[in-house]
Formats: sequence, structure tokens, C-alpha cells
Amino acid sequence: MTSWRPAGDHAALRGRDTEQLEIGRLLRRAGDDAPVVLLVEGDRGIGKSALLNYAASEAAGQGFSLAAAAGDRLGRHVPFFALRTAVGAASWAAETEGHRGGPALLRRQLSRLGALLAARAAVAPVLICLDDTHWASEETLQALGVLPGELAGHPMAWILARTRTSDGAGTAAECLFGALEHGGAGRISLGPLSDRAVADMLADAFAAPPHEKLLAMAAGAAGNPSLVAALAAGLRDDGAVEIVEGRARPASDLPPRRVDQVARSWLGGLTGPTRHMLGAAGVLGRTFRLDDVADMLGEPRAALLPRLAEALDEEIVMVGDEDVSFRHGLVAHAAAGLIPAPARRTLHRQFAELLLSRGEPAAAAASHLLNAAQPGDLASLSGLDQVAARMLRCSPRTAADLAVLALEYTAPADPARPRRAVAAAEALAAAGRPEPAARIARELLGRPLQAVAEARLRCALSSALCASGQAQDARAEARQALAAIRGWPASATDLALAAELQALAALADDDSAGRLSASILASPGRHGGHLAAAAVTASAAKAWREGKVNEALALLRDAVSRAGGVSPDATHCQPALDLAARLVDLRQLDEAAAVIDAVDGDVLRGIPQEAVLPLLRARVHLANGDLDASAAEARAALAAAEPLAAHAYASAAHSVLGAVALRRGDVADAAGHVASRVAAVPHIATWYVTVECALLDARVSVARDGAAAAAGRVRQITARPQALRALLLADPSCASWLVRAVLAAGDRGTAVTVSAAADALAAGNPGCSSLAVPALHGRGLLERDTDRLGRALAGHRDAWATGSAAEDLAALLTGRTARGQALHYLELALGEYGRAGAAADQARVRRRLRKLGVRHRHWETPAHRPAAGWDSLTDTERAVAGLVAQGLTNRQAAGRMYISEHTVAFHLRQVFRKLSIGSRVDLARIAVERAGG
Repeated sequence: MTSWRPAGDHAALRGRDTEQLEIGRLLRRAGDDAPVVLLVEGDRGIGKSALLNYAASEAAGQGFSLAAAAGDRLGRHVPFFALRTAVGAASWAAETEGHRGGPALLRRQLSRLGALLAARAAVAPVLICLDDTHWASEETLQALGVLPGELAGHPMAWILARTRTSDGAGTAAECLFGALEHGGAGRISLGPLSDRAVADMLADAFAAPPHEKLLAMAAGAAGNPSLVAALAAGLRDDGAVEIVEGRARPASDLPPRRVDQVARSWLGGLTGPTRHMLGAAGVLGRTFRLDDVADMLGEPRAALLPRLAEALDEEIVMVGDEDVSFRHGLVAHAAAGLIPAPARRTLHRQFAELLLSRGEPAAAAASHLLNAAQPGDLASLSGLDQVAARMLRCSPRTAADLAVLALEYTAPADPARPRRAVAAAEALAAAGRPEPAARIARELLGRPLQAVAEARLRCALSSALCASGQAQDARAEARQALAAIRGWPASATDLALAAELQALAALADDDSAGRLSASILASPGRHGGHLAAAAVTASAAKAWREGKVNEALALLRDAVSRAGGVSPDATHCQPALDLAARLVDLRQLDEAAAVIDAVDGDVLRGIPQEAVLPLLRARVHLANGDLDASAAEARAALAAAEPLAAHAYASAAHSVLGAVALRRGDVADAAGHVASRVAAVPHIATWYVTVECALLDARVSVARDGAAAAAGRVRQITARPQALRALLLADPSCASWLVRAVLAAGDRGTAVTVSAAADALAAGNPGCSSLAVPALHGRGLLERDTDRLGRALAGHRDAWATGSAAEDLAALLTGRTARGQALHYLELALGEYGRAGAAADQARVRRRLRKLGVRHRHWETPAHRPAAGWDSLTDTERAVAGLVAQGLTNRQAAGRMYISEHTVAFHLRQVFRKLSIGSRVDLARIAVERAGG
């Protein structure tokens, strides 16, 4: 029996608000005529002792005297020892020592304990806390069944805590708990902590909100506060947590040693055979099948049943319909650590082979092969080869990890090394990791190779070069690959043809791409579906750049049908993303959003194209005037692109952020995003944000230096007809902005060129209002035609473009003494700019109104928001805060607001920062306080 003491520096409990209230009620009732008893039960490490610590601390603050103790395995053989320790009865009469005695002796001992407690209660109220009563002696349990009733009326409260055990020691305690509850005792069954409470515990430990990586690691505790506390303390003591962007992130994916020590202490009370079974099960994973464990150990299924029963009784595992799971992932990790490393590798390889022999998905075997592999192990390397090949189509990232490890563990002189190098280069290229792919390919291409191996390697190199912005070199490698396999069956050339098409798309070489696409599509049964989809996509790009909008959209829809969805392979074309980008250009935003929502983003996770979805959402939000959401999605694109060194996609995200900053009137911030972009290189990423990349520099120059100073830059971007056509296709406001900028600089000739190009696009695409309305706007500006400007004003779908048309119309009318109409259109422009979030444009319109003598204040925006506090939140942030305070997850809030989870997470971080809080619990409290106020 060990004595128990309350913690001296009691920390606030997280996630136990209801239980703390129950303890408060218990202490207030001390002295009632009825027994005042609270029963606490739960799994091992669930926080029973912490709750008793809290009770002791609260009782001490209210003047209670404390009688506390805890049971253990040895103490249950000593009569009354738990209660004697609690009340401080160190010596007893000799007749009581070493005897169980009869009923009379038991009665005398109970009377003595009762008298001691009553004497203490006469001085001050008493709280009796007994922890681990499942280990209490029979006499102690009998006393606990009697004394609370006999001492009712004294200022006294009882808290008893217990955990079930596997050897039946807890059965008598359960009977006691049942009897006391029947007599009126309160009963608390502690369950796992909520995700919110776990996050709060981690935030307390590191004085910073936890990063998703830390939350994922803590998920292995399954809400067990003992494991969460051990995780936090171990990471802190090991210095294994870093604060990144204000959030606590673990430096490794492995839990600290302290967690293993706690988990192994739970396993230490089990019999040896049960620990051995759980060790093998832990190697298989958190969830396992008993049949698999039996096969791994070479034992009959029936022999494992008693061990399973013991693990169930100790609540180490739980049983589902078809499998068994560790209750806590961290305990599964510790159980696997019971197996020595060499044996553990053998078990991993054995289980991977078992999975593959049964025809299980290769993904299930992949992690086991990674854990089993070691240099020179032919069986492991062969398994890595087999699974890497199978995973290449569904998960190139996993395939790359497997293939690279197989290559690293293959000796330089091994005949299998060239084959493994080709597989590694292909998998790395498909996983969007161009630098290591190119390094492996170049290293091997200096040696003699078979034709097909050389072609595959050059295709991988071509894709890697293309992803790095070296499209010309990429095309050269693809053509060499074609030359290496000339005369081989057509199916062997698909890789090379796809690589060349990819390079041509990055180069925007429409003539070459058109000829190659035509030759591919001329033999529909000769090539694979991916290559045919790439050829149609290339044809669509050519049609688009030629200004054939309807034809391009039709081709892209055809390509989407052929491709059958997005691909996890970074070397593949993604026609669904291309279609969404073109729809955004044309401001067909509803259809664009539908296409984006239909894309399975999880398929793209981990490859550079993962950044495209938030990029497209950012452009949709920008067109709709939701600048907060646009910036959040652009930052999500940066977060996806930067870890993968996807510089072109990161540059595209900076362009969107620059456009947002410029619309807000923050020219310096916009210029900063321009400076953050890498140098322009031929890359397919520019397909998704053409206008932002091409026009941002000129727009920043005009905003910073004025139209006259920036005229040369504006003329430069309109000098080539094809480039000008691309700009006009990409943004409805582009034509009028260009015309306005060059007219302000006195360059009517360039304005005529821009207007004529816009007219030509509109004429070539009859019925396309997205092109006809901007052409009307540009022509109206050029010819100072109020009728054309009026029709443009009515036809624009974009709030910013509508505002600019209204402002242009007001400017013409002001010069014609139509003051009333001018004021009307200026106020209309002010409202549209407000919808678009265009603060700088609103300020300019206000200045124009003041020059006309109008000083009405109804259009003014509210005073500048404070930097912190509830009033500092934007409307979007308040909406997110309200939904999260109601208990919605990020995904649920995103569904309610029709935005992405990334956007909700961004706004929630802003809310936490502005309110100086670190948890959803704090946010809910603030929301309740405001509602009550």
C-alpha cells in the first residue's frame, strides 16, 4: 500500500468541467444527514488521480482536513491498511495485528476508525480520498460500505476511485460501488478527453497552439490524459518541439521515450505470453486480425484466446466485428518496441509477404516493407520492387519512397541497380520530386543501357526538367527517348510522346503541339487513354490561345471525360483543373466552382498540383470580391507548393496575393509579392493564373508611379498580338484597364491596338458575353461613347469591372455637364468597388465626389478596425468564429460557408491571434459571454 498525496502545484484540468462542478457540489454537501460520497471510475491513466488532486486542492482551500491514500497490489493483503494510512492511525492494539479475526474484532476496528474520523471532523470538515480502491483489502472495502452511512451528519465527504483489473481484484470494488450508488452516492465514469481538451493540454505545455503534426501524434493517445501529458513532457524534455509560425510542431514523427515508458508500464503487469502476442500485434499496426498474429507467431488460434482475454480485461485492446485494435496508438507503438529490432524487421517482411500473397492492396504492405528493408536483403528488396511498381499508379509518393530505398540498399555492382534506378527516377518524377529524379537519371545515362531502359529514363528526366522550368531541355530529352525506341510497338512510345506534349505545353508551342496531338488522335486505338487526354488538352490550349473559346471549352470537356478524373501522377496532364481555370477566366464562376468541388483533392495531395485547387479557389474569391478568402486560399497554395519546391506554383500564389494587396490599396505589399516570385520560366503553372502573373507588374507600376511613368511597361505587355490576346482572354477587366492606362499616358495608338484585339475576340466568339462586354467597355473608353459604356456596365459579371465601367461613365458625363448622372454613377461605382473589396478605388471615387461638392457620409466604410479584440474581426472571421463556437469542425464550417477547410483554418488562426486565445473552448466562452451581454 502506498500513501497518496495531492499535487503541490495543481494544474488546471482540461476537459473535465462537469466533473469539477460535481466535486464542488460534493464539498458543499459535507455534513448532510445522508452519506456524501462520490465514486470515480475509468480506464488506466484516464485522469482519476488528477481529479482527486483537484478535489484535495479545492477542499484545502475551503478549510477541509484531508485523509488520503491509494491502494496497490501488495497492500490489499493488509487489513484496513488503506483507511489506516488515510486517517493516520499508525499503531493498533496488538490483538489486531496479523489477524483476520471474527465479526467482533471487525466491529471494534470499524468503531475505532469511525471514532478517529469523527474526532477529526469535530475540528474541521474532512475529505477522505481513496484512490485505486480496486486494490483495497477486503476489510477496507467492508469499512467503506459501512462508515459513510454511520458518519452521516458529520462534516465529511468521501471520494473513492477505482480501475478494473484483469485478475478479478476489482470485482469486490465494483460490488461496493454498486451498493454505495444504490444508497445515493454520485458516480462519475471518466471517458477520453475531447480533441479540444487535448489541444488545450498541448497548448498549455508549449505556450502555443499545437500544429496539425503534433495533434496527429497526440491522436495516438486516444484522449488518455496520462499519455498526452507524457507526450508533452517527453517532447519538452527532449527539446523535440519547435515553434513554427506561432504553433508547436514536433521535430520528429516518433513519440518520445517517456511515452514508451508509460505505455510499457501498462504492459508490464501482463503475463509474458500476452506481452509477446501484443508485441507481434503492435508490429502489424494499431488494428490487427487475430488470425494474422497467429500466422506470424506460428501458433494455433485457440492458444491466443486467453492472452486476448487478459489484454481485454486490462483494457489494452478492444474487439470489433472482424478485428482487434489497441485502444491507444501510442501503446501499439510501445508494444512493437518489445520485439528486438532484428526480429521486428523479420516480422514486417513476413507480414508484407503474407499480405501480397493474399492479394491485399499493395498500400497495406508498403509500410511493412519500408520497415523491413535493409542493405543486401534480397527478399526485402524484391518486395520493395514489386510493391513500388504496383503503387506507381495510385500513390507515386509511396512508390517513390519504396523505389528510392530499394536503390539505396542495392550495391553499385549489383546487376539489378540500373533497373532500380529507372524505377526510382520514374517514381520520383511522378511524385513531383524533380531534383532527385533528374540526379538519378543523369547519373545512369552516362552508362550503356538497353533502349527501353534509356527511353524510360529520358522520359523521367524530361518530366523532371519540365517541372523545373527547363522546358526546352525537357523536349530534347523526350525526342531522344523517341529516337531510342524507334520501331518498337506504339505502346512503348506513349511515355515519350506524353513527355514531349508536356514540354510543348509549357513552351506554349502550339504549332508543334498541334501537329503531335493530331498524329496521336489520328490513331485512336493505338495509344493509351492518358496520352489521348493529353493530346486533346494540348489541342484545347492551342484553340484557346487562338481565341477560339467555345472550341477550347468543348475540347477540355472531352479531355476531362477521357482522363476520368485527376491523376496522382505529377507527370500527367490535369484537364479538369485546366477547364476550371478557363471557366474562371470567363467569369463562369458557378460552373468553375462546381468543377473544382468535383475534383478529389486527396488524389493530388503531396504533388505540386495540390497547389492548383487553392489557387483556383483564390481566383474565384478574388472575382467575387471576397479578399479575405482569396488571400487565405492563396496562402494555402503557398503552403502546399513551398515544401515541394514547386517554385512556379508558389510564384502563381504570390501573384494572387499581390492582386489582393493591390485591390486593397497596399501597393508596397503588392510589390513585395512581385519581388517574391521566381524569374518567369516556361512552366505549365502559368496556365492557371495567366493574368495575375502577366499584369501584376504593370498594375503595380501604374499604381506606384502613375500611368505616364509606367507607359513603357504597359506597351511592352501589349506588343505581341498572341500575348495580348492571352491577356484579354484571362480577365474581363483587362481590356478596359489597358486602354485606360495607355490613354492616360497619351498613347492612343496602343489603346487602338488593345481595343481592336478585344473586338476581334468578341467577333470570333459570338454569344460569349465574357468577351463581348469587355470589348464594349474598351471601345467605349477609346471613343468616349457613353452608350457603349452603359451597355458594358449592364453586362459585366465582375464587381470590380462593373465599378470601373460606372466610374468611366461618370467621368464622361462630368465633362458634359450631366452632374446628376455623374453623381449617380460615382455612387454606383463606390458600391461595386465595395463589393469587390477595392479600398483604393473607393478612396479615389470619394475624392471625385468631394470635388463635385458631395460630402454625404452614407457610403463611408466604418472607422478603422482596432488591431485586437472582437471588434477587430472581419465579417468573414466573425462568421467562422460563430460556427466554430457552436461546435462545428473546420470541415462542417467550410460546408456551411461554401469555402475550403484551408480558408476556415486560416480565418480561425486570425481569430485566435486577434482575441489572444489558444483554443476553441476559449472561443466558445467568449461567444457565450457576448451573447449574454
